[in-house]
Amino acid sequence: MNILVDAMGGDNAPQAIILGCLDAIKKKDGFRITLYGDKNIIENLLKGHKYDNSRISIEHCTDVILSTDIPTHAVKNKKESSMIKALTMQSNGFGDAVISAGNSGALLAGSLLVTGRIEGVIRPALGALIPSGNKFALLIDAGLNSCLRAESYVQFAKFGSEYMKIISKCDNPIVGLLNIGTEENKGSMETKEANILLKQSGLNYYGNIEGHSVVEGLVDVIVTDGFTGNVSLKLIEGTASYIFNKMKAVFKVDLLHKLAALIMNSDMKKFKANLNPDIMGGAPILGVNGLIIKSHGNSKAKTIMNVVLKTVSLVENDIVGNIKKAVC
Repeated sequence: MNILVDAMGGDNAPQAIILGCLDAIKKKDGFRITLYGDKNIIENLLKGHKYDNSRISIEHCTDVILSTDIPTHAVKNKKESSMIKALTMQSNGFGDAVISAGNSGALLAGSLLVTGRIEGVIRPALGALIPSGNKFALLIDAGLNSCLRAESYVQFAKFGSEYMKIISKCDNPIVGLLNIGTEENKGSMETKEANILLKQSGLNYYGNIEGHSVVEGLVDVIVTDGFTGNVSLKLIEGTASYIFNKMKAVFKVDLLHKLAALIMNSDMKKFKANLNPDIMGGAPILGVNGLIIKSHGNSKAKTIMNVVLKTVSLVENDIVGNIKKAVC
């Protein structure tokens, strides 16, 4: 198994990317990593680290896609960049998955233009894990498609179901359709039709769910359009940050509050871990003809390590093949 990693993409690249990859190969056997980027820089950063050099190789790239680059322009004109070269090599059969913390728009555009869609897929989607009840749920689409046909909601539900079977070990994931109400007559024309199609899909369909139910643990897969999904994701992240900051301020009020913080320390760490992108990071672009994982732009070494290990598990369980079967 060969995991292709864009070593130059992201705010903390290439150092955090390389360190995360080194940590990943120390954690698990059975795969190797190809780093795409400036060979001289990568080799210098690898110096002094003890690792199995048969499991790390480097593909030299002369260009980098910047966060300020226009996505489609970058894909077409920066073919020697670390991101596009990794996508191209995967498309040509030289790798099992691509990971990048670089320009999100360019990675999404490259996934479509370089990798292409699975046959029968109307539109690919971006999936993001969010805390929900005492587990995690997949929010799909989390930012790729602002407008959808009803049939796409059904396909997204199938993508998400196959993904959660692997990630959460759910034999029959529960699917919910994010809507403005639980009633049958609520929502847009597309969501009303999607609700009917999902009932007929053979999936374990719960029905319409409202925004407050997203974090209640009712379902394993939350299906929505990319505009609503992205707003929901950012709102959850922002609310979590707000709550933690407020709690920190409360615990610093006086000695009694500080003692309370010590008592609650273990539980608070567990709670925070559920919201930590360093642990649950890595959003798959599902529906394209290859496994492509987007890690967030400010990924640290720990994030990359966990994203690599998650990606290995997805390859081992043939996520792309399972989606192909599901949409046939």
